[in-house]
Amino acid sequence: MDRNQFKIGDAVQAFLRSHNLEERFFEASLKSDWEELMGEKVAEKTNDISLEKGCLILYLSSAPLRNQLRMKQGAMIDYLNKKIGRGKQPIRKVLIR
Repeated sequence: MDRNQFKIGDAVQAFLRSHNLEERFFEASLKSDWEELMGEKVAEKTNDISLEKGCLILYLSSAPLRNQLRMKQGAMIDYLNKKIGRGKQPIRKVLIR
C-alpha cells in the first residue's frame, strides 16, 4: 500500500478521534445494538443508556435485573468492550440505576 492509500476504517477512526466523537460513537453503537448485545429480556427492562467519560450508565426498570447486572459488572464491561470497542476500552465502569 503506498503512502496515499489508507483503510476507510482508519480514516473514520482518525476523524472521530480528531473531533472528540469516539465516545458518542460508542454510545450510539451501544444504543443501536443493545438488544443484540444483551438479549431481549434485558433490552425490555432498559429505559436508557448513556456513556460519559468511560462510565456506562444504565437506567433499568427491574430491581432484580439491576442486582443481577451489578453482580456481573466486570464480565459485562469486558464483553461490551470486546463487542463494540474495536480494540479500545470505551467502558471502564458501570453505574446502574
